[in-house]
Amino acid sequence: MKGSDLFTKALLNENVKHIFGLPGEENIDLLDSISKTDIDFIVTRHEQGAAFMADAYARVRKTPGVCLSTLGPGATNLLTGVANAHLDKVPVVAITAQASRDRLHKESHQNVDTIALFSGITKYNRSVIVPDSIPEIVRKAFSISMKEQPGAAHIQLPEDIGSMETDEVRMIPIPDEAIYEANGSIVKKAAKLINSAKYPIILAGNGVIRSRSWDMVRKFVEVSGIPIVSTFMAKGILPYDNPNNLFIVGGRPFPIELRPLIHSDLVIAIGFDMVEYDPIIWNEDSSRSVINVATTMAETDEHFPVAFDLVGNINITLDLLLRNIEKRPLTKEFMEIRRKRKEFFESPGTGKEIIPKAVIKVLSENNHENTLVISDVGLHKVWMSRYYQPKFPDRTIIYNGFASMGGSLPGSIGAMKANPDLDVIAVMGDGGFLMNVQELETAYRLGISFTAIVFNDRTYSLIEKHQEDHNLSPKYIHFTNPDFDLLAKSFHSEYFYADEAKGFAEALKESRRSDGVKIIEVKIN
Repeated sequence: MKGSDLFTKALLNENVKHIFGLPGEENIDLLDSISKTDIDFIVTRHEQGAAFMADAYARVRKTPGVCLSTLGPGATNLLTGVANAHLDKVPVVAITAQASRDRLHKESHQNVDTIALFSGITKYNRSVIVPDSIPEIVRKAFSISMKEQPGAAHIQLPEDIGSMETDEVRMIPIPDEAIYEANGSIVKKAAKLINSAKYPIILAGNGVIRSRSWDMVRKFVEVSGIPIVSTFMAKGILPYDNPNNLFIVGGRPFPIELRPLIHSDLVIAIGFDMVEYDPIIWNEDSSRSVINVATTMAETDEHFPVAFDLVGNINITLDLLLRNIEKRPLTKEFMEIRRKRKEFFESPGTGKEIIPKAVIKVLSENNHENTLVISDVGLHKVWMSRYYQPKFPDRTIIYNGFASMGGSLPGSIGAMKANPDLDVIAVMGDGGFLMNVQELETAYRLGISFTAIVFNDRTYSLIEKHQEDHNLSPKYIHFTNPDFDLLAKSFHSEYFYADEAKGFAEALKESRRSDGVKIIEVKIN
């Protein structure tokens, strides 16, 4: 068999069903081998789109997403999407072709040091040197990408390895995952600290979603009486109307958002990733002790002073804690914080012009168990992260670690390939929309259905906001847009327009009655 056949067999051993990418001269052997299997290779219109598709696919399916490119420019085009996955702790395996080994040591056509390029944005990064090593390298890439905290892996496959004849090598079996628990004596000490605290608060993060621990977190809140705030990616853990839900934190340090954490004297961080909300924002003086409940040890940070690091299965750790802590009533101070935040969320806008909060209110009222909302990056993300209220956990994707623009449109395709029963809604600005608009053709060709909500203000509004915050006049942030109606039609997409909240609600309702891609242009104040 050829090296490419062995590589494909290793992918099948990992139960790979879909690969997103583009063909190139240096990966044709691998593509030929893939074509003889049941693996669905999805041709995208840009490698960045392929990486974003693999990212969303992994988030939905809970297995590594796979993207493939040729060497040189194909590999560099993958970088942004791979970095986006890595900083959001998403398992993505990127496979890049490379020049033959006999020209790697010298200057040659399209040959750059791809291993060096991927070194800072992956957990595992290797080149295949001999065909016999393929099963080990592929197994290790997938295994490491999934281990807590998950992230990206990269495999480089030189052109001559793919075409080289080799003996069949035994595949490496995938072991069952062991379940482990935190040290019992340390858990009891942590429980004593919780019982002695006057204003403890739970900070729930993305690790709760990855470990699917939200039911136990809900039970922990209910039994302990301790209030909770969630990061963007942990939305939906607790119902909006639960009195212990003090809502969302993350991103820009709005004073009203900081109140729950600043008022606390102990933070119980459950599945919290440091990249989600920099502790210097909410613990600048390092006066709040932290109990870290996670599957990996806490990151070292001056403003994240960990008193107890409870490393182990989150469900088991929380159950052990519950056996040793006393239930407490919600304090008047936390009740008042919730009341003020709820009032802030629900305050209506002024005038007839549509504002982002009005759009997001409609989305919050019209999501169900299968609705997955993907937010792009821009000023609209600031609104989405704070105001959007999903009714269920694990039904929101907000790019927050690397925070790249342009991911929500291709991400919608990846999510739908992972689970065709989803009702996917992508929310993006006009800036992010046009960064990967070419993938509308991919969606049409694949028969993918989703709704794209495009906030149109012809401005990089988040940058404008930063300029204003620094007392700078707005510069280099305005642009023009194409006719979105004509653009939608040229990509065989259905088009809707709204410039007030009622019209948007009607457009959203109408868009869900048909298949295919639906684009709702929203004229934003």
